Order: sequence, then C-alpha cells, then structure tokens
Amino acid sequence: MRLTERDRGILEAIQAFDGMLADYQIQRLFFRGKRQMQYRMSLLFHHGYVARPDRKRRAAISNMIYWLNKKGARCVAGLSGQTLKEFRFREDPKWFTIKHDIAINDFRLAVIEACARNKEFTLEQWIPDGEFWANPDKVEYKLPNGKKKATLVRPDGFFSIVHKGYRYKFLLEIDMATEDNPRFVRQKVIPGLAYLKSKAYRERFGGENSGRWLVVTTGEKRLQNMLAQTRAAAGKEASLFYFTTYDNLRAGKLLQNPIWKRGDNGSSQKLLDTSLIYST
Repeated sequence: MRLTERDRGILEAIQAFDGMLADYQIQRLFFRGKRQMQYRMSLLFHHGYVARPDRKRRAAISNMIYWLNKKGARCVAGLSGQTLKEFRFREDPKWFTIKHDIAINDFRLAVIEACARNKEFTLEQWIPDGEFWANPDKVEYKLPNGKKKATLVRPDGFFSIVHKGYRYKFLLEIDMATEDNPRFVRQKVIPGLAYLKSKAYRERFGGENSGRWLVVTTGEKRLQNMLAQTRAAAGKEASLFYFTTYDNLRAGKLLQNPIWKRGDNGSSQKLLDTSLIYST
C-alpha cells in the first residue's frame, strides 16, 4: 500500500484526537462520501496502520472506531522526527468510555468547523482529556459545610480561541447523565471554580485566571436541574459555567448563536461574549 497525504492526515488526526476517531468523524474531516471513507479505512486496517474493534466489541458500541496500530504510530512519530519508543500513543481505547470519548470528539469537530466558517476566529489550542489524565492538577477547596478537600481536576478538554486580539479560554465537561446533580456539584462545580482561581490553572494555561466551564448535557430537563444546583452552590460565581445540550450543538452555530445558558441566571448567551475577553 502506498500512503497518500490524506492517509497520513488521517493517522495524524487519530493521534491528535486523543488516539481514537469514529468512522463518521473521519468522514467529516477527510471524505465527501461514506463508501470512499470505508474503502480507505479498510485498506489502512488490512495493511496494519490502524486497528478497529473485533465483532464482539463492535456489537457493543454504536459506531465503528479506529485507533493507531504500531505501524501507524511509527508513521506519525516519524513525521515529527521521533522514534516509536519516544512516541506516546493510545494502543487500546478506553472501552468503558467510548460513547463519552466520541462525544468529546464531536464537540471538538464542531469547534473546528465553527472557526473554519468564520476566519476571524482562530482555534489557538486544544488540549485533550488524555493529557489531563496523564498530568492532572491538584486543587484544594471548601465544601458548603466548611469541610476542606483536595482533588485532581481532569476536564474533558481545554481550548482557546483568538478573535481580534483577544483570547477566550474554555474548559469542557461532557455530561452523559451518569451522575446525579448533587454529585455533579460536589465533583465538578466546586472544584472547577477553585481550579479557575488557582495558581495551577494560571501556570498551566498562562495569562490571567480567566475562563469558563462549558457543560454539554443530554437534554433540557437535566440542563435545568444542573442550572438550579449550580446556582444554589455557587451563587454569582455560577456565571463561570455555561450549559447547553447535544441537540443545540447539532442545530445551531456553536460560537455565535445564543445556545448557552449561563449558570447564575439561566439567560441565553453566545459563547464569544465580550465579558469573557482579556487581551493577548
């Protein structure tokens, strides 16, 4: 098999998207038609560049997924002058979080496409969740009852967008409705606020302690419950959390439509609001 530039792009994209992409996401990035994508991915699989689930694994997930084999990892490593021993890649998906990881990729693709549609917006940086699992930050905070706690903060991603000389910073939380709302407040909201104020946040991302948490959840009812819980726990600081649903992401423009609900008052907001800005 002779690798094309697009093939190399696919292998690099799998690595960049934390080591795994669903078939339709690869199509979204590189192909116009499904059949063309399937043919090329079959070639990459049969020639040992990518791996995919066996029949048993495939039956348990909703989409075909691909990750790098050693041959594909060696190719990507070589593009940056590394050896396979130096190169860190995901040799097997996290099977218990496949649906969650695919949802993270969907959000990231939506951000990429939104920036591509408007050249005034530049996606400056994306840090995938695997980086936070490998190198998490620790924060200390107080619970409403006054008890002190410490935890490791692992967002589902961090990204920054530059627009007309200003930088917007966002931390991502993908909610699959697997936790109750009080647990979300204890494990995400209160530690998340502490993280935004922390020295660790400032040292990791640079600049001021500026940013927002973006929470994408399964439906309007759960969103409203999460809003109420966040407002009760954080008061005015709940404004640092923005909520939306997967349906809103599919239906509207991610950056410029008011599809986000602000945590302190539930008002509809655009993501790129001047209140988030500080100079680069």
